[in-house]
Parts: sequence; C-alpha cells; structure tokens
Amino acid sequence: MVAGLLTVAVIGTYMSVRRSLPTINGTTTVPGISAPIDIIRDADAIPHIFATTKADALFGLGYAHAQDRLWQMEFQRRIGYGRLCEIFGAAALPQDRFLRTVGFGRAAKAAWDRTPEWAKQQVNAYVSGVNAFLATHHGTALPLEFSLLRFEPEAWSGPDVIVWVKMMAWDLSANYAVELVRYDVVRTVGQERMAQLMPPYATAGLSIMSPAAASEADGSHISAGLATNSTHPTDWTLLGDQAHSTSAAWASALRGGVPQAADFLLGGGATESLGSNNWVVDGTRTASGKPLLANDPHLGTRVPSTWYLAHLSAPDFDIIGATLPGAPAVALGRNRFIAWGATNVAADVEDLYLEHLNADGTATEFQGAMTPVTIVPETIGIRGEAPVQLSVRVTRHGPLVSDAINANSQSAAARPGLPKADPVEPLAFRWTALDADDSTLVAFLKLNEAHNWPEFTEALRSFVVPSQNFVYADVDGHIGYYAPGRIPVRASGDGSRPAEGWTGQAEWTGWVPFDELPHLFDPPSHEIVTANNRPAPSDYPHHLGLEWAEPYRAQRITDLLQDATKLTPADFARIQADTVSLHAKTMLPLLLAHARPHDKPERDAVEQLRRWNAVASADSAAQALFEQWFYDLVPTIVGDDLGPLVTRDYRSRFSYVTRFLVRTLTDPQAASWCDDVKSPAVETCDDAVTTALGHAVAELTRRLGGDMGRWRWDAVHPAVFPHAGLDSLATLRPLLSRSVPNGGDWSTVNVGPIDVDRPFEQHSVPGYREIIDLSPANDSRFLTDVGQSGHPLSSHYDDFLTDWRAVKHRKMRMERSDIDRGALGLLRLVPRN
Repeated sequence: MVAGLLTVAVIGTYMSVRRSLPTINGTTTVPGISAPIDIIRDADAIPHIFATTKADALFGLGYAHAQDRLWQMEFQRRIGYGRLCEIFGAAALPQDRFLRTVGFGRAAKAAWDRTPEWAKQQVNAYVSGVNAFLATHHGTALPLEFSLLRFEPEAWSGPDVIVWVKMMAWDLSANYAVELVRYDVVRTVGQERMAQLMPPYATAGLSIMSPAAASEADGSHISAGLATNSTHPTDWTLLGDQAHSTSAAWASALRGGVPQAADFLLGGGATESLGSNNWVVDGTRTASGKPLLANDPHLGTRVPSTWYLAHLSAPDFDIIGATLPGAPAVALGRNRFIAWGATNVAADVEDLYLEHLNADGTATEFQGAMTPVTIVPETIGIRGEAPVQLSVRVTRHGPLVSDAINANSQSAAARPGLPKADPVEPLAFRWTALDADDSTLVAFLKLNEAHNWPEFTEALRSFVVPSQNFVYADVDGHIGYYAPGRIPVRASGDGSRPAEGWTGQAEWTGWVPFDELPHLFDPPSHEIVTANNRPAPSDYPHHLGLEWAEPYRAQRITDLLQDATKLTPADFARIQADTVSLHAKTMLPLLLAHARPHDKPERDAVEQLRRWNAVASADSAAQALFEQWFYDLVPTIVGDDLGPLVTRDYRSRFSYVTRFLVRTLTDPQAASWCDDVKSPAVETCDDAVTTALGHAVAELTRRLGGDMGRWRWDAVHPAVFPHAGLDSLATLRPLLSRSVPNGGDWSTVNVGPIDVDRPFEQHSVPGYREIIDLSPANDSRFLTDVGQSGHPLSSHYDDFLTDWRAVKHRKMRMERSDIDRGALGLLRLVPRN
C-alpha cells in the first residue's frame, strides 16, 4: 500500500514537472507582433526564428529564451539587482548587500535612460517576447525552480536586459582582484619582493599586433629571462588566527549566501583562467579561398550554460550564433556578410581608491578639502523577515565597497569555523561600467547589422566594457582585429594597486582614443591570433593594463597555423581540441633538474614525467603528476613568507607564479626564496622542489591508489557544472547539476584550468565554440557546453556535454532546407488581433 502511494506520488510529481516543458509545436496567439513568427527547433534543438521584421525576430528570441531558460534569466536578474534574499532568505544578505553597494541595478537604470530610442525599441521588442510567455505561464507551467521556491517572476523591462550585460562585464573586468593581491603581497613582503613574485609580461613577449615575435614551437622561450560548496572546500578552520588579507576579506564576505552566486561574483577575480581564444585567417590560407574564423570564450561553469544558440532571420537581417539569455543580440557569430569572435583584453578598467573619511564618515578628503559623500538608500527585501535598510555611501571615485565587505565580515564572524577578518580600510570602487553613458548593448545591436569593416568598427565605437579583442572576417575576403572599450588615462600611476584617493594623483582624466586602440586590417601575415596575451607591443604609447596571461595558448595556436595553407574548418576544430601544454614544456625541465627523489614512488614519478610528451590528455598519469607538483610548489616555496591566506590568493595567478618559478629555479640570486625561514636549516631549491614532488606523489597515491600506471588526469580533473541557484541542495544535485571527466590545463588551447580551492575541479570552460566559414559553402559549426534547454526533464538539458568534451561541433544551419530536415518542431506565434 505504502509503495503504491509512493509510486503514485512520484508519477504525479513527474507529470507535474513535465507540464513546464516548453511547447515547440503548434500555434500560439500573442500580442505585440506585426505578423506570424515561426520558431523552428532544428535537429539539435537550436531555434531558428523566421519573421517579417527585425522587431518581430527579436520578439521571437525573447519568447524562445523564456521557453528554454526562464529560471536562468530570473536568477541572473536577481543577481544583477541584488534581490536574492527575496527568494532565498537572509542567507543571501551578504551578496545582496555587496551587489546593492556596487550598484549594478542603479547603473543599469541610468544606462537605460541614456539609451537611444531606436535601441530601446529593439530591446522592448525582445522584452515583449519574454513577457508574452510570462503572461500565459503560471504555477506548475513555470520551470521547476519557481515551484520549488514558491514564487512567480515579474514582467521584464529594458533595464533588466542591461543589468545582466553589466554582470557579464563584471565577470570579465576583474582587475580589482589583482590590485588587492598585489596590495596584500606588498604589505606582507615589501615592494621589491612583490616585484619578484609578480613579474611583468616579457618585453619581447608575443603580442597580438606583433605575431612575428613568435618562433619556437616548444614554448620554452616564453618566460625565459623575466626580471562554498565543493568536493574539496577550503578548510577555513586550519587558518586559525593567521594574519588576514584584504583580498581574503573581500572573498570571504561574498562566500556566504547562494554558492552559485558566490561563484559568479568571485569567478572572474578568483583566478586568471577566465579568458578565451580566437583567430582568423584570410582566403590565401584556406582551401575555400575565403576567410575562416574561430572563437571559444572561457567563462565559469553553470547549468544551464551561459550561452544559448539561436538564429534570427528577417528581410535584411539574418544572424546566427551565441546569445545570452536575457539579452536581445547575438554576442558572437555571423550574419550574411561578416563574422566575429571575441576574447578578453584584460584591460585595466577598474581602480580601487583608499579614502580619508571625516569622523562621522559623511565626507572624504580630496586635495586638502572635505567633499560630502552621496548617500543612496537601498531596501533589501528578505523572505520571511523584515527588510534591511542600507545606506550606500558613494564618493567621487565610486561606491565605498569596504562598507559591504566590513558589514559582511562582521556577520560572517558569527559563523562556526570562519576566522574573524580585520576591518578593511575605506575603499572606493571606480569602474567604467558604472558610468551612466555605458552604451555597450547599443554597440552589439549595431554590430549585428554591420555589413563590412567600416560599419563593424563604427559599431564598436559605442562599446564601453568589458574591453574585448574582436576578430573579424567578411564574405569579401577581409579580416581584421579591434580592441574597443573605454580604457582610462590616469593622471599618474598604472592602476596596479589601490591608490590614495585624497591626493588627486591617480584620477582618470579621459579615455584612450578609439582610433588609437589596438587594431589591424588585412595584415600581411594573413592571420590574427588572440588568446588574452598582450594586445600591442611593449612600445605602444598607452597603458592598457598589466594582467596579460602568459601567451602559451596564443603561441600554440600561432605554431599550429604557421606556414599552413589549404586550411579547413576541420583543421580549426583540431586546433580547438589541442591539449599540448606549453606550460609543462616550460616548467618540467626545470623541475626535473632540481628533483632528488628519495624513494621508489618518487623515482617512478620522475621517470614517468621524463617520458611524457607534455600532452595534457584526459588519460595521462604524467599530467596528473605535473599538475599536482606545480600546485604544491607555491606553498612549499613561498608559504612561509606569505602566510596561508595571501599564499592562497597568489597561488591562483598561474602566469605570475610561472614567471616567478622560472626565475627562482634558474637565477642563483633568486634561490633564497626556496629557504624555509621557519626552519633552522637552510633549504635549497633542490630541497623545495623535491619536497613538493613528495607531497604530489603522496597526494595522488591517496586519491588514485598505489598503482601509478593506472592513474589518469581526468580521474581527479572533472569539469563541474553546478546548477544555477540550487546546486547546494544535495537531494537535487544529481538531478540538476552535471560533471564530466576532462583533460587540458590552464595553458592548453582546449583549456582545462584547475580551481585552486577545489583541486583539481575545472570551473572555467570554453562554454561556446564556433568555427565560421565565409565561403558560399558555409561549412560553419558551433557548440555550447551543456545543452540548449534549462529543463532537467528535457532530452536537451545536457545532450551537448559529451560532444563538448570531445570538441565535436554541431552544424550552424542558415538555410531553411537544412533547418527543416530533421526539425524537432515548429511553433508559430500569430498576432492576437
């Protein structure tokens, strides 16, 4: 009897949840369109939206986004506005407090007010599509998450679109985090030793505009001579009463609340692994005689995917590629005339300012005078509790983010196992995305309609943040590159550390002129490669930033393209799948030269590494050994100098760590770093490297067993995709979240960086891949990481994941005959009147 009732209950729940699966066949009457819209989902569940006007096509995109990704859109919107407490309760208060303090929602509303009317009309057409879906879907007809959390979404508006564009900019503009690390390192070991730990990009290093600088295929020359939910959570209880860092206080203050919101808020600043690859070659290098373009942006993992594939077709408007649910444009892709891709410039568009406040905190000092701060009242609604009133203080340099950090730290101190953080000095936050005239969304709307290079670059003039390396190709055979965005010119200084806000010496005085930003058009090399390496040569006259990734990925792509002709999309796919580790080729000879193995397991490990070809394949035991060895080097060599918190923050800066280790292991004058100052003996670098090797072998033996021949990299290196919002619920995690064993490392083209707090999970991935063929054959391909649907009962919830791991693309269909062949359904939206 009980079993029967349980079965009935399970079936009833299942059928109720299935009610919220989207309707993909039939006819639906909706208001706000001028003529019927066809939404055809092809064999891969990718919607192709056919309409008679661009406005109707955008309406159809909004409707399709709402059908497949409504929960994702709602969760993202609530992050942007700092309204998580309304559905998750008081646990999310630290995150809402920070989000309201920075003011993403205020900035979105201000930007909407400045948006030109033509752009508002396009955004409103998209929003109308979202709202048309919301108007007819309530209760169990909404996605599962709404039923579990017992609320329904509000109607959408224009600022809701812009707020998520700003949050994406936050993810890719994380210079503030490196400022804090550098600041903490200086306070811990001084300026001179900080410079050794965080050496700059090589003067002669590979630049996007100077491909001739690249030459050696092994990558060994690149660094030479350079002067809370997890399988493995951070063990805060081990930190005791150690000294605290500003960076750690910032991170700790945001870890409370919804783990997936914390992952997003900290993702771009927690590691340098958020990056991307793109490259383009012209027709002299291809089999078709027309350009080929590739792109794979690297962002944080989540379910559903960050990206949603879509095709919009209307007279004089035909575009396909990756969209962001919640936004009415194709971010990366092609139209009938041009194609484009983007990677992060890593431009320095954020500055932190130390402030002198008066006694009651109502004014800040600036050039000898006190200036009143602006007080912005915010009310944070909390589910089941009284609202919290917040007074946000805003200075001439931006909001005082230290207010949120300190308030969050005080509340966190009451949680068991967390250390009490020292108060952070008054810090104001200046960021280009907080300016009222941020027109980045306008730039994308213009870009989608561009037909040629002049129109493309004109669209990019409106681009503000985050500065991106755009590569370009067109059907006429041209290729190009531009790095648009507002990059500040400072009165003095380089923005590398928090500046003294009271002096006026670090004020922003303007922007790098658009025409002087890095760009190329039809270069004589017939190719352009970008992978978060430095955009311009070292003699470029403007300061763009400092945080360029060591150019391993850019170098490897350049090597694979070198002298290649008759290139095809299949060749580009092989490059996107490449896992040769130039990082290992650089570091491993140095480590092996210093290793003095003590016992048979260590000798076996050394021998295995000597035979290794430096391919970070999923089945490689040597890759697992090398990664663990590299991971253990930082605490072994500098942990005694930096302490645990600063060590943890520094450890995730892989490029800086690599440059530092190369110098330490090759320059006798730097070898003093290898001595453990806490021990009476004087340790050498041989001792330190061997100690780290022993730790690595012991740890992998613990995790993988004693038979080294059976070890695999992917056995400890899963790509983890937590559900957006509900992954922390253990009972739902198997249903909602996903994980797949994976290869690669942070330096490989098919990138596989580790999360240093959750070794060796991968939480940053190439979530979208495109290869675009500009020939008439249009052998173009694309793929996202998980699936098109956000519904866990849909067969398209995770059907891309296996192919994503194998780098097996799906066809980028633009012709109606291809789309109809094997289509899953046709939904026709017809005007209500």
